[in-house]
Amino acid sequence: MNTANRWTPHWAIHPGEHLRQCIECNGLSTEDFARRVEMPVAIIDAIIAGQHPITLDIATRIDRTLGIMPELWFVLQSRWLRYQETFQASA
Repeated sequence: MNTANRWTPHWAIHPGEHLRQCIECNGLSTEDFARRVEMPVAIIDAIIAGQHPITLDIATRIDRTLGIMPELWFVLQSRWLRYQETFQASA
């Protein structure tokens, strides 16, 4: 693939925003979700606020709870990090 012609957006959404939507679509509160993934509510809140990354452990817990494969979270997290490094650094 010729990467010279590939469009790259100048924005990205932290994976926590996607997680928030998934939690809501499953009719859960953040407290219910945190209990199900066996994590502190503060960590879930930090992820949703874009202040904490989705790690391998967290992605695995999401998969067990919501059935969303960890690879999706890795792609979203890596895009977010690339955006932060590329576009935020130049701002």
